[in-house]
Amino acid sequence: MRVFESALLSLLAVPLACNSGPAADQASMAMSSLRSSSDRGSGDEQVQVRDDCDPATFDAALGPGACVGKGNTTLQEFFEELTETQTAKKWRFNNDQFGIDPGETIVATNRGGEAHTFTQVAEFGGGFVPQLNDLSGNPDVAPECQLPGAAATIVPPGGSRTVKAPASGTVKYQCCIHPWMRAVATVKQ
Repeated sequence: MRVFESALLSLLAVPLACNSGPAADQASMAMSSLRSSSDRGSGDEQVQVRDDCDPATFDAALGPGACVGKGNTTLQEFFEELTETQTAKKWRFNNDQFGIDPGETIVATNRGGEAHTFTQVAEFGGGFVPQLNDLSGNPDVAPECQLPGAAATIVPPGGSRTVKAPASGTVKYQCCIHPWMRAVATVKQ
């Protein structure tokens, strides 16, 4: 139960980090640049950002609006699964591995009930919630997941974030809140 309480206290800091100060300013700018699904081009690679948060238990612990979805996983079940397996399988990116043409866009659309990030990282690592890093076995924070910078990559429930593929190489993306959520894009030659 101590792990659960510690992780819960850390999660309480997430809305605060995202709703005040420089991080809030960057998050606000990021959200204003989000494109709706009707703005997508047909050549875009689609990544669905998913979770299964239960609004009643997440909101009761984290505050109103922490989960606006229709999921069935309670906060306690979330922490139990994360503690046991170092992942919460319903918190994921679909597609998590894909090929993409140089310069093509990737549209990450949040179909879940919680805020997530879709952040390009050089190497996978932890995010900005220390207890979720510990429980998922990601003690070393990816530099790109440091606040306030990572706040600019937040994708709110129902929102989208569009990024452009580089000219070549392999590109890694992760959620800086839930660091086991990862995707790898390989740029086609």
